[in-house]
Amino acid sequence: MFEIWDERGREQGLTLPELQQRLHNYQGDVMVRYLNRLGLPSTLFLTVAQGQAYQRFKAGSPKLDWEWLAQAMHTVHVSEIKMQQLNNALP
Repeated sequence: MFEIWDERGREQGLTLPELQQRLHNYQGDVMVRYLNRLGLPSTLFLTVAQGQAYQRFKAGSPKLDWEWLAQAMHTVHVSEIKMQQLNNALP
């Protein structure tokens, strides 16, 4: 899941296709947060222009590689989520 931070605030709980759609219709700078493959928080700083997302602080500001991002994100299985919810509910 992804979070987007921009001048209007924060939107969270986005899937990769939802993130792509939001950024396609956006213009300006955004910060995108997600959990990487190790389960650690990661942040991308992007500039979106004409429907294309560019990496702001990477040399040459290349376009965001969506395939790389899909492989870089942490996949959480439903059973892991249920266990976390169960552990949080216990006193």
